[in-house]
Amino acid sequence: MLKHHGLWRVFVLGILCLQAPGARGLAQGESSIALETGVVADPGQTVALGLEVFSPDSVAGLDMLVEFDPEILTFNWFEPLHRFQLVTVTNPQPGRLRLILRRQHPDSTSLPALAPGTDTLGRIGLTATIQDLLTDVYSAVEFVEDGGTPFDDNRLARTDSSFVVPPELQRRDGSILIRHPLYGDVNDDGFAATVADIIFLANYLGGTQQLTSRQRSNSDVNKDGFQAGMADFTELIRMVVEK
Repeated sequence: MLKHHGLWRVFVLGILCLQAPGARGLAQGESSIALETGVVADPGQTVALGLEVFSPDSVAGLDMLVEFDPEILTFNWFEPLHRFQLVTVTNPQPGRLRLILRRQHPDSTSLPALAPGTDTLGRIGLTATIQDLLTDVYSAVEFVEDGGTPFDDNRLARTDSSFVVPPELQRRDGSILIRHPLYGDVNDDGFAATVADIIFLANYLGGTQQLTSRQRSNSDVNKDGFQAGMADFTELIRMVVEK
């Protein structure tokens, strides 16, 4: 069920702020894996959520399991920002993502471990729903542990094949803000359903105008989930004429 009621959103935002990277100092020797917070998306847009690691030791790999609301976000891709000899990305069910990264692989020449410190290991591509959420919505991407697996689902691998696991390993959840469109404001000038919007959408349909992600989300005038179409153009004309 979509969770976009006002009180729920305030509660979720407060929890996200408490869990955000940098919100609490790490104890000496502590490690963390963190997802980016406050990434902004328009309906239908695919955005990149950064995955950051901090460790006082060299890092040879990472295992990660996260969940998100499948009615709001869809997994699209993972882009590693370092070379890994093993990259396993699985989306076993809507709203769940498992990631396994290793710098070293038994069948290949080993790569050196990543140096101690803070590093961004990669980016996760998530697509925001096109459906009307009625308001701006913060959607969490949360680390979870699967009770059905015999190992820790979130852990850092050391060069000696040992692992750093919770609670020594801190996990910081991420979040994406999906902005509610101003339907009919196709040219994104702050005024919805004007003659200028009709001309702008007509130019796009004619192939002479490009749309930003914000303009595209605003163009779903009839809210049918298909952005910048002829049906939206017809509905936009009706809205302008009836003003």
